[in-house]
Amino acid sequence: MTTEHGSNGFERSVQLAEEHKFDELLEYLRVDDPRYGRLVDTCVRDTRLLPVCARAGVPALDVIELLVEHGANKRYVFKSAAHNGQVDLLEAARARGWSDMATYGDVFFSAAEGGDGLAVFKWLVNHRATLDSGDDYGRLDGGNWIIHDSFYGTALHWTLINEDIDAAAYLLDNSRDLFVRCPGTEPDKDIVMDVANKGAFKSLDFLCERWGADFVTTSIDLHAGFEPCYRAKIKRWLQKRLKSSVKEHLMNAMSTLDTVKDRLPEGAFLQIVNSLQGAYKGM
Repeated sequence: MTTEHGSNGFERSVQLAEEHKFDELLEYLRVDDPRYGRLVDTCVRDTRLLPVCARAGVPALDVIELLVEHGANKRYVFKSAAHNGQVDLLEAARARGWSDMATYGDVFFSAAEGGDGLAVFKWLVNHRATLDSGDDYGRLDGGNWIIHDSFYGTALHWTLINEDIDAAAYLLDNSRDLFVRCPGTEPDKDIVMDVANKGAFKSLDFLCERWGADFVTTSIDLHAGFEPCYRAKIKRWLQKRLKSSVKEHLMNAMSTLDTVKDRLPEGAFLQIVNSLQGAYKGM
């Protein structure tokens, strides 16, 4: 087999990776060209192939190993695997001794930023006793690698912006397992505003469940420089949420009223119920 170096050879390599034809890609990368050497060296210099392979996970491991043998950055393997939620590839890379002191901070943030972080966060917690020692992102705490709590808000922000709800819930529920000290998980108006300004409506609904609809809706200031493409959508979301909240309060009032109806003056109970029902239907 002969191949042509440069853009044609590289683009063909990426195509094979995207089609998950990794056996064919492995042979393709190893072909010698009398003028330029092996295509694998070109693909190491142009770093775009490695993330495509990492996105596929363990099925691409032989190709990834070849790229690493020829000088590909091992940290990129971990970052790309974490970004795509490929826990099996993380484990394979760790078993091959490719990690260093900075690796697992990269893994943590890449998982948060990638939009599929839940499995990776669980992997970090389950394996923290066997991970390398801490770095600028984390440290050893009781023999376990653990992230510095100062990065908690950043990670939560990314998961919410990406509408990675399961990962965001895990961060809120398992902060003691991931961070040096249990960081504050109190409602944060700045996070609400940033999530709203990115149009992450699923995350806004999630925060309403966690932090309360009243807190979330009152934290959103439509006059605070919203992106024009989201302003109208946020306004409609707020109107819907506020309407839902009022209905919920009315239903609670009616339920409470029912428990004291025997102590009300004659006719008062029916009058109050009719008024509440009228307000509910008018919403």
